[in-house]
Amino acid sequence: MKPINRKEFLKRAGVGLISGPFILSGLDKLTSQSLQASPKPPFDCVLQPVHTGGPFYLDPEYDRLDISEGRPGLPLQVRFKVLGVQNCEPVPDAVVNLWHCDHRGVYSQFSTAQGNPEDGTDGSYFRGYRQTNQAGECVFETKFPGWYPGRATHFHFDVHLGFMPGGEIDGSKDPSSTFLSQMYVPDALKTLVYTEIDDYADYGDNPVDLTTDGLFNNAQSLMMTFDSSDYPNSLTADFCIGLDMLGTGTSIQIGEGKQYFELGQNFPNPCSSTTDISFSLKESGMVTLSVFNPAGELVEQLVHRQLRAGEYNVQFDRNQAKDDLPAGNYLFEMTLRNAKGRFRQSRMMMIIDSDY
Repeated sequence: MKPINRKEFLKRAGVGLISGPFILSGLDKLTSQSLQASPKPPFDCVLQPVHTGGPFYLDPEYDRLDISEGRPGLPLQVRFKVLGVQNCEPVPDAVVNLWHCDHRGVYSQFSTAQGNPEDGTDGSYFRGYRQTNQAGECVFETKFPGWYPGRATHFHFDVHLGFMPGGEIDGSKDPSSTFLSQMYVPDALKTLVYTEIDDYADYGDNPVDLTTDGLFNNAQSLMMTFDSSDYPNSLTADFCIGLDMLGTGTSIQIGEGKQYFELGQNFPNPCSSTTDISFSLKESGMVTLSVFNPAGELVEQLVHRQLRAGEYNVQFDRNQAKDDLPAGNYLFEMTLRNAKGRFRQSRMMMIIDSDY
C-alpha cells in the first residue's frame, strides 16, 4: 500500500476535533486492570517558539552519537528530552536532528557561495540525528560551537515523527519534520569559552549577545541548561522540547492492522456529554490513541503506552474537557506499533448539544 501522510489522511476524512479527559481500563481472560496516567516528570513541557531553520538546513542523514568528526573545540554533551505538551509524557521514537557551526562559525556541506563564512563542503561535521528512547531522551557528543557575524551563539534542531531514512537529502524539510527551532547559550558562558579556550581565543568573543540577536526575541524557553562542573575539560547541556506533535508524513499501513487490533465505534454516537471508545488488541504492542483537527494537528494524545493483548475502553467526558467543545464531527485515531510494523485505524464520532 502506498504510504499516506497524516495531513492528507485527515483532509480526506473532512472532520473536526475533540479533546477531553479519559479513563482507560483493560480486560483479559483472567484479570481486569485499571491504567492510570503517568505522573508528570519534573521537566518543562511547554511549547517552544518555532524559529527559522536558517540557510544551512539539511534533512537527517547521519544517525550517530558523535557528530564532531574530530573537529577542534571544547567537548560538549547535549541531552534532549522530548515531551508532549498536552500530557507532559515522553515521546519515544522521535528523531531529533541537530546541526551547528564549527569553532570558526562554518557549517559543513555548504560553500561560501551559499552564505557560509568559509567553504565547508569538505565535511559533514556537526550534523546528525538520534532517536528518542522510551523515556523520550537522546544524547549527542559534539563540540561547543563558534560564532559568525550577526548571530548570538546557537544550535539548530528539528524533530521528526515517522521519519524514514534513505530518502533524498536536500534543504527542503522532510514531510516528517514536526517542529523546527533553535536553542541558545547563556551570554556569560559563551564569553568564558571564547576567551579562555585556545581553540576559540584567537577568534575572540562573539560581539552579538542575546539582547542584540535579531531572532532570539527573549525566547527564554529556548535557553539550554548547562552543567559546567567539568569545565574547562568539557560541558554538558540539557534541553527539553515541548512538542505539539503536529500531524506529519508517516509510513503507516492503514488496512492491514485489523489482524492485530480493532478500534471500535464510540457509544453512544451521537453523544452530548460522555461516550466510550473501545478497542481490542490481539497481541501486545505500543498503542497510541490521538485526536486531530482538520489541519492534521494533534489536539491531544490520550493514550501512549505498551499494552498487552486484551479488551480496553476509553471514556470521554465532554463536560470535563479543558476547553469548550462545539458540536460537530470529530476524529479519533489509534496506531499500533509491534514487531510487524506500524498500523493505524480511525473513526468519526459526533458530539451534539443535546440528546435526540
